[in-house]
Amino acid sequence: MRYLKYLFLSSIILTTSCNRNFSRLSKEENKYNLTIASELKDRVYSQKIEDFYDSGKEGIFAGKSDVQIHYRIFEQIDTEKAILISSGRTEAAIKYKELIFDLFNNGYSIDIHDHRGQGLSGRMTEDLEMGYIDTFQFYVDDMKFFYDHYLKPKHYSKTYLLAHSMGGAIGMTHLEQNPDDFNAAAFSSPMLGFKPPICSIVKVLDGDKPKYAIGETEYKDSKITFEGNTLTGSELRYDRMIDAFAEVPEAKLGGATYQWIHKSCQQFDYIFSNIHKINTPFILFSAENEQIVHPYAHQKFVDAAQKSSKDCIAYAVENAQHELFIEKDEQRIETINEVLDFYSKY
Repeated sequence: MRYLKYLFLSSIILTTSCNRNFSRLSKEENKYNLTIASELKDRVYSQKIEDFYDSGKEGIFAGKSDVQIHYRIFEQIDTEKAILISSGRTEAAIKYKELIFDLFNNGYSIDIHDHRGQGLSGRMTEDLEMGYIDTFQFYVDDMKFFYDHYLKPKHYSKTYLLAHSMGGAIGMTHLEQNPDDFNAAAFSSPMLGFKPPICSIVKVLDGDKPKYAIGETEYKDSKITFEGNTLTGSELRYDRMIDAFAEVPEAKLGGATYQWIHKSCQQFDYIFSNIHKINTPFILFSAENEQIVHPYAHQKFVDAAQKSSKDCIAYAVENAQHELFIEKDEQRIETINEVLDFYSKY
């Protein structure tokens, strides 16, 4: 009991000192002609996005320990630049239809895979909706295989990484282990830490058998409502995300297990210990109203990277929640504009 009291007090101290001194994004014009909400409401335009997504090349490859990894590739004709998207926990390529459409229309080939244990990739537990990982490094190994066998053979002159949330932890590890793969990288709300005392508590509760963490359950449609969600302020884009998974129910994923949380916490230590190995320029975006990952970890990581003379910059996105790529038009446009501006420098 005394231990839990100490963790609680520590969490209060750390939480009250997690202000970010990042630059603020300013409102910008839609210079990259990104999709806006009024267009999404138009059935013809919305169907155009669906048809484009369906035109992507779909396939699977054998990831580590023979887990099947699902992917989609949207290849440009006569382009020298490509983006690999590393998605967040519970996500799948189907959630990124609008973003893929917009990036493709700006001249990039797009490669995206569903991480093991989620989306249309293979699951590793009897309960297929459990958020589980046996070895966090396998996420990274899968992505490296995808890069080496699907992007690298195309010999693009410019290859970029775009990572969100859990995909940010995977992507940052990739940069540390493979510093020459990407010309530049962008991170949206990267998972670089959880609010304390989560990691300290889960270390005690972790076990050999996969088990939902306290408060976590299988995917429940009845609980999926826009009101009170901590992901986005855009009801339209939130509903599109939910509809995408409703159409492909096998891609759904429920809550995280103690094992997934514990392995992620261990990975944070690895990522922070290997910042010095990063050579890739990167940009990081931290949502002002972040409630999923720990924003103080963003500040801590960027401070350490800049202290090590890494080529990086960070922005706080005002009036935004965790899901920056499905946020309201203003925040989404600001973020993607800055991503594409950053890529163009490298």
